[in-house]
Amino acid sequence: INSALAERICLEMRGGADPDSIPRELTNKQIVRLHQLLHEVRFPDPKGLHLSPAGEYNLRLGVMKELRPEMVATCAGSADVYEGHAFLVEAAVSLGGQDVRPGINVFRFANRIPLLFEAGSDVITQTAQQRIAWNSYKINQATDRVGVFVSIVSSKIPFKGAGKEYIADDVEPIRNAVKSAIQSCCVQLKSKIARIHAHR
Repeated sequence: INSALAERICLEMRGGADPDSIPRELTNKQIVRLHQLLHEVRFPDPKGLHLSPAGEYNLRLGVMKELRPEMVATCAGSADVYEGHAFLVEAAVSLGGQDVRPGINVFRFANRIPLLFEAGSDVITQTAQQRIAWNSYKINQATDRVGVFVSIVSSKIPFKGAGKEYIADDVEPIRNAVKSAIQSCCVQLKSKIARIHAHR
């Protein structure tokens, strides 16, 4: 917390505590009051500066290197908050490429680590396959070779399963951020596809 908020909490404690008080010298009454105040204070949401995302440049580079797609679009969303913890979503959507099967191919990451199991229940897979209207972006989800890469970066990832295999689909802020990031990539691709069709 910042120094102004710390000073305000000390002043609200009453009982002789001031910002220069040494913690081990607080009385039991002051400690109880401090405990109460910490439950009442509305702390500002974290800004996400402590997070370590891969970055759009690195994400694009990775997709280009691994898949060699015909087109790729990336998006790095702004930091949001879930249960007091900052998180952000990075996404890339590619079209074409080597060894890419027709349809939606989802690649999931949590704090830059690939998630390999339980893909069907994951928020990223559910969003990519059920919540994106691909046709409205001039993408055919059955025949086009679409790569969807989503990385969620946070100090508290809502994993499900004992082995942290997938990310819960029941956290609305994360679900909305994933959808928004994928849609942002799709908008970029739609304009590229439209330009290609216009030149034919």
